Amino acid sequence: MIGGNRWYRAGGLALAWFLLACAGPAAPSASAPGAAGASASAPQPVRARVAYVTIAGNMLPVWIAEDQGFFRKHGLDVELIYIAGAAKIAEAVVAGELDLAVAPASSAIGPGLEGADTVMVASWSDKLFFSALTSPAIQTPAEFRGKRLGVSRRGSNSEIWAGAVLAPLGLEVDRDYQLVPMGGQPEQLAGLQNGAIDVALLSPPTNIMARKLGFNEVMSYRDYKLEFANVGGVTTRHYIRDQPETLDRVLRALAEGTAAMVRDTDTSLAVLGRYTKSDDRELLEETLAAERSRTPRDMIPTAIGVGAALDELATSNPKAATAEWSAFVDLGPIQRVNDSGFIASLYQ
Repeated sequence: MIGGNRWYRAGGLALAWFLLACAGPAAPSASAPGAAGASASAPQPVRARVAYVTIAGNMLPVWIAEDQGFFRKHGLDVELIYIAGAAKIAEAVVAGELDLAVAPASSAIGPGLEGADTVMVASWSDKLFFSALTSPAIQTPAEFRGKRLGVSRRGSNSEIWAGAVLAPLGLEVDRDYQLVPMGGQPEQLAGLQNGAIDVALLSPPTNIMARKLGFNEVMSYRDYKLEFANVGGVTTRHYIRDQPETLDRVLRALAEGTAAMVRDTDTSLAVLGRYTKSDDRELLEETLAAERSRTPRDMIPTAIGVGAALDELATSNPKAATAEWSAFVDLGPIQRVNDSGFIASLYQ
């Protein structure tokens, strides 16, 4: 486990988190009941455009919410799509093409540093981890010098992880190794197979697939974990303001997806297998165990985790060095879902 003061700013982050979590506008009032004798026909589902950022185990809550009908249960008609890469999905949020992105904190922080009103509103994955897979000829991280490391896209979580874990080993990007954007994790694995890259940065289940193909897991996700607001819901402040009830429904559906991932092994493995196109039970079980190990049930991103994401962006964007982590989160919506008792009820 990697830890220490490097991953967060001193100066009362925990207190600031508590104050921010307790703040936020009051919950929207319920709709007034219809007049006596009015038609009892069911209301039309509310449309929401949602995208997820990678084919990896940390997408399970949104996949389960779609597969098990939790979005429909909460009166939503969700258009769910896949957009690879944190920077690319952030662009879609900023452009108004998405209502919510299932993405890392950097998808909120990066545009926010440039003046966008993007914020993270929930997180069910509070650790950042990847494995570094190579050909059998490479045995240690020191041998990454002069090599091409595959990442999904520049600015992605895989790049952030690489910078964080390799710097203490004396390896700096551009000076010691080259980053090669490959798209998603399946593309990284293909690049490793065809020689386009020397090192692939993969998370479960793709790292397990690479192991089974004979590649060497030089660095394991089990040993290199960062306290980090890894993946959750990213939207804009104007969407929170204009569509509070819709966002509440989305968060409740995602909370049900998260609870199912934690509690329902058979459903989780079945959904994971469909989205990853795998029927390898060993692979699926290891992936699910890895995700459960980093899942906070309350879905509230921590001050340390968001601060770590901001600190890592500071290595490439000077604006991050003077920014406050609290500018890039709005904890009001997910705090209200918690305060209602809904999330706790899912684990009883």
